[in-house]
Amino acid sequence: MEFLKPLEPILIIDDAPEIREFLGDILSNLGYEQIYESEDFNSAKPLIADKQPNVIFLDIELPDTDGTSILEYINDNFPNIHVVMCSGHNSLENVQNTWELGAKGFIAKPFNAKKVDTVMKRLELI
Repeated sequence: MEFLKPLEPILIIDDAPEIREFLGDILSNLGYEQIYESEDFNSAKPLIADKQPNVIFLDIELPDTDGTSILEYINDNFPNIHVVMCSGHNSLENVQNTWELGAKGFIAKPFNAKKVDTVMKRLELI
């Protein structure tokens, strides 16, 4: 019998390959196995529909659209997905805006394994 982690699969949407790789490595080291990556919203849409991730790490600034627009799309179409916003601009206004739009977490870049672990543990309680 296989046990699934309740937060998997996980999707990382970020245009920087080094961020996707770093976050993927952190999640793997934390024991998560079903991790998918996308560099923009166009490539993320089919992954969201097909893989039905339970958690999405979403960069606020993407080349093809703003992360908050993607957050609204996810909340409207996939309300059970936990979205964690990621940004190098962690102003109070930025954080508050993403919370108001329905994000379940926020991680400021650069992040580390402890921050990611804390966010994942918090999501398990939701």
